[in-house]
Amino acid sequence: MKSKKLILKNAFMKYGMYVPIACVIIFTLIDIREGETHNWNSYLLENLLEIGLGYQMIFFGLFHIFFGDKLASFIGWEKGSPFQYEVGLADLAMGVLGIMCGYYTEQFWLAAITMSSIFLWGCVIGHLRDMVKNKNFNPGSAGFIFWWGLLMPIAMIALYVMY
Repeated sequence: MKSKKLILKNAFMKYGMYVPIACVIIFTLIDIREGETHNWNSYLLENLLEIGLGYQMIFFGLFHIFFGDKLASFIGWEKGSPFQYEVGLADLAMGVLGIMCGYYTEQFWLAAITMSSIFLWGCVIGHLRDMVKNKNFNPGSAGFIFWWGLLMPIAMIALYVMY
């Protein structure tokens, strides 16, 4: 019988990445309820940048830095790569930028969207290349992170244009 700790750990590893998305939705609904309904897109964009990008990337960065070998296995890559640390720092920087979007607007948001879109779509291309070349369809490469990296920039750009 599995221990409660192991069950929680497995659930967190499998579903933990969805927590920021749920928070974005919940906080946006709260903002709409407390604010003006016609500003829904600005509430959604700010929450998407601050929580969906900011806190999510902080989480990814910490995982790359402190659990690089486990993350590499999850992605389907070799353990021990020094690039895990570098990617972790880039993720942390992007996370801080996203969190700062809660304090600044307009042009700052545009800079955060531009930078993160280039990085995330670059990662998507890297995962696609790995899928084609190495047939790597591990969940950490072809699962949530692939689709999040593809769709997150589209959502941010669309909401910014509407803003």
